[in-house]
Amino acid sequence: MNNKIILSVISFFVVFSANAQLLFRISGNGLEEPSYILGTIHNLSGSLLDSIPEYLEAESQCQQMYVEQKPSATTMVLSLGEPDGKQVQQEVDYPDGKNIFDVIDEESAAILVEKYKEYMHVNLLDATWKSLWKITPAAFQYHLTSRFLKQYRNKGVMDWYLMKKVQERGWNVGQLDDERMKLNDLADSQEKLPQTIEEQADSLMAFLKDYEGRKQQMVKDFEATHNYWRTGDYEGFASYVVQKVTPYTGVYRDRNEKWLPRMIAAMREKPTMFVFGSGHLIGEHGIIQMLRSSGYEVEQVKR
Repeated sequence: MNNKIILSVISFFVVFSANAQLLFRISGNGLEEPSYILGTIHNLSGSLLDSIPEYLEAESQCQQMYVEQKPSATTMVLSLGEPDGKQVQQEVDYPDGKNIFDVIDEESAAILVEKYKEYMHVNLLDATWKSLWKITPAAFQYHLTSRFLKQYRNKGVMDWYLMKKVQERGWNVGQLDDERMKLNDLADSQEKLPQTIEEQADSLMAFLKDYEGRKQQMVKDFEATHNYWRTGDYEGFASYVVQKVTPYTGVYRDRNEKWLPRMIAAMREKPTMFVFGSGHLIGEHGIIQMLRSSGYEVEQVKR
C-alpha cells in the first residue's frame, strides 16, 4: 500500500473520530467546577461512550447525573432487555375499562400482533401478556420503532445505559421532567400532538398500515442524525433536525423552560452530567442558548 493511501486511511479515521459526540461544557457565572451536557440520540447504544475519551474525562469530573425522565420498570424492561411478564405494569387506565384492542380496528390489531411477535417475541393474544393490553397506543408505537432500530444499539437506550452505569457507581440520578409528566400536561404547547387515547390510537393505526414506508423513512432519518452525532457535527445536526422537529418546537421550548432552573440548581450543588436528547440543544429556545442567556459559558468539547 503506498504512502498516500495509508495517509488517506489514517486521515479518515482521525476526522471520523475527532468529535464523536455532542458534548458541551458549562462554566462561568459563579460555578466553581464545570458541568456537562451530553446530547444523545436515544436509540444509540450507550456503550459507544465507553470508547470516547472526551466523554469519559467529562464524566470523571462530575458527581451526579440528570436525565430527562427516570424510566418505569416496564419501560426499562422493554427497552433494555427482553420482556418479563412479572415486571410489566399497567401504564394507563383506558376509558370504560377498554384496552388497546378496543381502540384500534381489526386490520391494525392483526398487524400489531404480528409485529410484536416479530420484534418483541411476545404473543399479545397469550393470556400471559394480557397486562400489556393496558399500555398506551403511543407506547406500542414507541416499542415497535425502538425494536426495528435495535440494529443500531447493543446495550440499550443511551440515556438509560449511562444512568444505570453511574447508579452502580453510587451516583445520585435525578430527572429534569416533572414526575409522571405527560405531553398533554405541557403548558402553552400549540402544536397538535396525539394526546388522548383516541388520538394516539389513530396515530398508531396510521403507523401500522404504512409500516414499511414509515420504517424506511425513520431508518433514513436515524442514520442521518446518527452520522452527525458520531462526527460531532453540531451545526449539521441542528440544520437537519430543525426541519424534522418543527411540529414539536413548542414541546421542546416548554420542557426546556422547566428544565433550566433545575439544571442551574443541580450545577450549583455539585458538578453534574446532564444527559438528554440532542433536539433539546438547538435553536433560540434550546438549552444551549437559554444557558448562555442566563450568563453561563457553553462550549462544545472537541478533540
